[in-house]
Amino acid sequence: MEEEGMIDQEMQHCRKIVRFDPTISTANQGDFIIRNACEHVLHDCFPVQLSVAVPVRDRLSKVSMKHVGSADFAFVCGTNLLSSDMRRQRMWNIRLRDAVMMRCGDLHKRELLNFRLIREKFQRTHVILLGAGWYQYQAEPTGYTKRILKALLDGQYLHAVRDEYTRQRLLKLGITNVLNTACPTMWGLTDDKCAQIPTHKAERVVTTLTDYRSSPEQDAQMLTMLQKHYREVYVWLQAVEDYACLRQMDARVTQNLHLIQPNLRDYTALLASGGIDYVGTRLHGGIHAMNMGCRSLILAVDNRASEIAKDTNLPVLPRGGNLDVLEERICSAWETQIDLPATAIRQWKNQFCETDAEKVP
Repeated sequence: MEEEGMIDQEMQHCRKIVRFDPTISTANQGDFIIRNACEHVLHDCFPVQLSVAVPVRDRLSKVSMKHVGSADFAFVCGTNLLSSDMRRQRMWNIRLRDAVMMRCGDLHKRELLNFRLIREKFQRTHVILLGAGWYQYQAEPTGYTKRILKALLDGQYLHAVRDEYTRQRLLKLGITNVLNTACPTMWGLTDDKCAQIPTHKAERVVTTLTDYRSSPEQDAQMLTMLQKHYREVYVWLQAVEDYACLRQMDARVTQNLHLIQPNLRDYTALLASGGIDYVGTRLHGGIHAMNMGCRSLILAVDNRASEIAKDTNLPVLPRGGNLDVLEERICSAWETQIDLPATAIRQWKNQFCETDAEKVP
C-alpha cells in the first residue's frame, strides 16, 4: 500500500508532453541533433512525463490531433518551420483547419456549437515554440499566416525562438510572448564548455556541404583550402542528397576525401576521436561539433547561421566571402566565446516549474 501511495504521488506530477518532431520523415541528420537537444531540455523541465511524438513534415492524423488536444503541453521542436506564407510554404505541414481540429477533435458534433466549451479548449491546449526559426529572408507575412499562427500558438506561455529575426517577425504579427533563446542545440555551450574547445588548428578537419544551397565553385574552393591546411579531410553527409554536391566537382578536388556516412552515430564517433576541427556549411553539423569539444567554423549559406551569429557570436563566416579571411581564420588561434541569452533561457524554462525550489537559478 505504501508503494502504491508513492507511485500515485509521483504520477500526480506526471505531464503528458507532445513533441512536434522534425525527425519524422526527414533525410537531414541535423533534425536529429535538434530533436535530441529539445528532448534534453524537456526532460529537465518535466522529469516525470509521458512523451508522444507527432510529425511536422507530414499531415497530422486524427490520432495525432487527439494527442495534441489531450496534452498538458505540446512543443514545436525547431527548425525552419515558420514562413511568411504558410499556405504555400509548408515547412510545417499544417493547415488552419488542423489548428481547430487538434483542439476540438474529441468533441461531439453537437458540442461544436458550444462556443464556451470551444473557447475553453483553445485556452487549455498549450502549443509552444522551442527553438523554431523563420524560413529565409522573406516579404511580410500574409493574412493567412497571421491567422494560423494566432490559432496554433499559446497566447500566454512564452515561446522560444532561435534568433532575433524570428522574434521580430512574430512581434509584427501581434504575438508578443516570445523570447530569443538561441537554438536549444546551443544551450549547453556555456563559458566552461567553450573554454575546453581548442584554440589552435587541428591536424584533421571534417566538413559538410548543403545540397539545397549548392555552389560547385565555392564548395570546391573550400575543399581545396582544407586539403591545403589539414593532413586529412573528412566529409560528413548530413543529408543523403549532399553527395550530389561532390559529384558535381572535378575528381581532382574530391579524390583524397574521406566520406562519413549520413548518420549521427558515425559523425559523433569521428568527433569523439579527437584532434579534429569542423569547417563546413551545415549549421547543426558545426554546433554538434562544438558540443563535442571541437573547434568549429560555420560557413553561412542562408539566414540561419548568420542571424544566430549576430545574437550569440557563433563562429560564422559567409560562404563565398574573401578566401584570405577564411584562410587566416583557419590558420590562426582564436577562442570560442558564445554569448548565450542565459536570462531568456532561464525565463523560458522556469515558466514550467511548479515550485520555487524547481526553478533554474
